[in-house]
Amino acid sequence: MGFSADAPETTGLALEMADSTLKIGAVCYFNTVPLVHCLPQVAPEVQIVKDVPSRLSQALEAGELDVALVPSIEALRLCAAGRGRLVSDYCIACRGPVRSVKLFSRVDWPQVRLLALDEGSRTSAALAKILLAELFDIRPATVPLPLGATLDDTTADATMLIGDRAFAASPEGFPYWCDLGETWYRWQRLPFVFAVWTARPEVDPAV
Repeated sequence: MGFSADAPETTGLALEMADSTLKIGAVCYFNTVPLVHCLPQVAPEVQIVKDVPSRLSQALEAGELDVALVPSIEALRLCAAGRGRLVSDYCIACRGPVRSVKLFSRVDWPQVRLLALDEGSRTSAALAKILLAELFDIRPATVPLPLGATLDDTTADATMLIGDRAFAASPEGFPYWCDLGETWYRWQRLPFVFAVWTARPEVDPAV
């Protein structure tokens, strides 16, 4: 996951193109740019909507988007319930350090009791909980970290950040921190998929 190409609107989804038929949701980080950069030229009728991952999955499920790059954990849930369909092999993934998904802690990992999770995340939030449970046998209580907040705005023992906030965050005051992509790879020796292209079932596959 990467830098923010366009900051999300606090009042809702930001529309990049006005006149369109197909509504496509893209994550508002630079790592998504290669996936949508040429769309306005190739398909000028398409409307591109940019926002944080958690909002894109909500918008797709609500029928506000036709296709979206949604958190992989949400895509699995939607597909299992018959409310979504994977439409491409292209995705946001890593094999090793990702640099923009990090977990910071004020205490040693086994002592974490309260975990603050980036409100813009779904897959990374689940990954943080899985890693803490599997590697340290802990299942801390969780609280959301609002989109505008920083590490200093929460008193939680540990905080998970994605995107710009993860890149910009200083580990000062947090003696323990890790890159979740790197931690996953060291544990499983497999790539990790953060987001996948998913469509509503009624969207024409030919599109």
